[in-house]
Amino acid sequence: MAFLLSLAAVASALVSSAATSGDFNILSFNVAGLPAILNSNDVTGDKATNAGSIGTLFAEYDYDVIHVQEDMSSPIT
Repeated sequence: MAFLLSLAAVASALVSSAATSGDFNILSFNVAGLPAILNSNDVTGDKATNAGSIGTLFAEYDYDVIHVQEDMSSPIT
């Protein structure tokens, strides 16, 4: 019972300290990563290489959230 009360106290503290205002930046980007059998997109280069290049470019900007669409063929690292 004491554990549950402690957990409830921590949860309450986290909720009360949550930001109630502010700004954040979001980017939604279609990387044309569907497998070629579904859609080749006529994009030059290897899709895995292109995905790495796109990731490098994303790192240059200060986005808080990046939603990547069609990223199905790149390796997870």
